[in-house]
Amino acid sequence: MTSPFTAIPEIENREELIRESIEQVNEWISKSATIPPSVASERLAGLLSDPNGLAFAVGFVDGVVRPESLKVAAQNLRAVTRYTPAFLPAILRGLIHLGGVFSRWFPGIVVPIARTVLRTMVRHLVIDASPKRLGSKLSAIRARGADLNINLLGEAVLGPREAAKRLAGTLELLGRDDVDYVSVKVSSAVSPHSPWAFDEAVAHVVESLLPLYRLAHASENRKFINLDMEEYHDLDMTIAVFQQILDRDEFLDLEAGIVLQAYLPDALGAMITLQEWSHKRRSRGGAAIKVRIVKGANLPMERIDAELHGWELATVRSKQEADTNYKRVVNYAFTPDRIDNVRIGVAGHNLFDIAFAWALAGRRGVRDGIEFEMLLGMAESQAEAVRETTGGLLLYTPVVHPAEFDVAIAYLIRRLDEGASSDNFMSAVFELDNSEFFDREHDRFVASVRDLDASIPSPNRTAARKAIATGTFDNASDTDPSIAANRQWGSAIIAAAQHSTLGVADAQAASITSSAALNAVIAEAVNGGREWGRRPAAERAQILHRAADALESHRAQLVEVAMSETGKTIEQADPEISEAIDFARYYAERAGELDTINGAEFHPVNVTVVTPPWNFPIAIPAGSTLAALAAGSAVIFKPAKQAARCGS
Repeated sequence: MTSPFTAIPEIENREELIRESIEQVNEWISKSATIPPSVASERLAGLLSDPNGLAFAVGFVDGVVRPESLKVAAQNLRAVTRYTPAFLPAILRGLIHLGGVFSRWFPGIVVPIARTVLRTMVRHLVIDASPKRLGSKLSAIRARGADLNINLLGEAVLGPREAAKRLAGTLELLGRDDVDYVSVKVSSAVSPHSPWAFDEAVAHVVESLLPLYRLAHASENRKFINLDMEEYHDLDMTIAVFQQILDRDEFLDLEAGIVLQAYLPDALGAMITLQEWSHKRRSRGGAAIKVRIVKGANLPMERIDAELHGWELATVRSKQEADTNYKRVVNYAFTPDRIDNVRIGVAGHNLFDIAFAWALAGRRGVRDGIEFEMLLGMAESQAEAVRETTGGLLLYTPVVHPAEFDVAIAYLIRRLDEGASSDNFMSAVFELDNSEFFDREHDRFVASVRDLDASIPSPNRTAARKAIATGTFDNASDTDPSIAANRQWGSAIIAAAQHSTLGVADAQAASITSSAALNAVIAEAVNGGREWGRRPAAERAQILHRAADALESHRAQLVEVAMSETGKTIEQADPEISEAIDFARYYAERAGELDTINGAEFHPVNVTVVTPPWNFPIAIPAGSTLAALAAGSAVIFKPAKQAARCGS
């Protein structure tokens, strides 16, 4: 029997829905053409369309604003002038070049001026959070008819002091009479946690965020907290924190929100989980929740994370897949019974997606349960056209204190990089009257709707490790703590390590306590080394590949003994084992080359003694031992006494 929470609604008259959506997009484009853009919007449009726009913006923001040294900033200013975009007024281009010239001699004057100019140019994207100025800025934006979702900018924090400061800043914002909606990320509100201590981390985050939710709940006019997320590894924790906070009796009648990123194939599964949970909460007399659906804007970091650890990329593979998955989540959520449990924030600037959501919501009678959301300062004329049609608009409004403007740098660069990509709708947002750009987005939209089906995509990341064929080299995968099954694996190891005796008997059996015994071992190694060195390289390589397989199959035991004996944590020990496996495969492949070196004769060293340090008890001894074995040498291994069990 199919669960009511997993049933996927059928999209009736799909081609008619596509046509209706496209007509709505054309209407918005025509309407926006009659709304005069601000100077800031025109500059942003020019920046995104200029071939040098992104290079100039990133170079200026990252190179001139970020450095503490004025001399370094001045040097970067001189370098970035060659990318000055042509769309800027001639006088401004001239001033940039003059600044580059004079910065060589007067960096203390030129650089502060340049930084002030930048703040002026981006003040429509990031708002000054100082108490004296914030109120007037928020009032001016609200006067245009929009609601505001305030986000105190900041990337992942480094320690508890910074976390406390960031959280206090958000509390201060939420306590203002003119702020009724804030966003906060787990990664920027609490100091980093071990991903292997999931339950403990969730409990700490919940405790840290409770003052925010209590303030929102106690306010005369209820305030709204949106729990945001950055990367895939935050997904399970963010959902767990959100549910545990709202499951408390004191917050049963509090409505709050959470973000889902549609470029993760996990998004629909997560939405189903939230829908079922919210239904149970509602049945207890609880308030509905809200899910803000975004595409996701952290693809570079997801790629880096996957590459570093040997994991599958967590996101979908293409922009069109992300577009389809976005609509897949929207389609699932847009039914009257589901909207009663989970209101939806349709976030983004893609007019085709917005039009699709608006048309579908109208067909299904759920427009009262959805809200359209855009970024402050982006495509303002189109945003106004959408607001006039839908009757409302929520602007994601980043704020930052002037003294901490550097924390806005990552946000600005990510937005500019995202907007300039030809895969992103924002790169065409100011050019939709151009048939080339319109047709590109039109075709992507049509394809994404036609690809919609009734499937619930599976996550790209699983507990299974990537297969590596014998006779090839590829890096072993670290164990991914984002996966619940892997966290359970880790918990079992942590429990076992508390009283582990793994390796004790082996270490004792291998101990040498007399000169005679040592001489016997050396003699055995000398004799064995002659035989080992005479084996063909291909045979040695095959044995080393088997060693790699053995290391992988004993990963849990190796982590356990490293924790028990040397005090390693899982996040320290697990990558060490991956490195040891890599050594085995790498040296196996190199061993196979030794018999094919033109004009060379192979004369291996008969015996190699390996005496590694204790602090990397698996990777370093494995690398040294495996290299010697690959080269045809026998090995006498003497581990550090603090890591004798690991070495055994």
